[in-house]
Amino acid sequence: MVRGITDNKKVPLLIYLSNSPIPDKETRKFSTEQLPKVYTAMAMVSKPGLAALIMNVLFKFRTPPIPMRDFADDKEAKEWLKQFL
Repeated sequence: MVRGITDNKKVPLLIYLSNSPIPDKETRKFSTEQLPKVYTAMAMVSKPGLAALIMNVLFKFRTPPIPMRDFADDKEAKEWLKQFL
């Protein structure tokens, strides 16, 4: 869906995290494979510590396939993502 919206161009991603269950192993594997095909970078906005916890679980044994960073507010996240346009 995203590739259709962006005309197949990779774009940065801004997500807002909330307390939600950790994805299962197959979902984590699929996400890791698909992220670099669709996105240039990902900024996560959440309560302090939540994004870091999720990143540690998702990428426990490998570095993330794209640049990722967590933020407490979306203004800083948007500024950081501009370099990946």
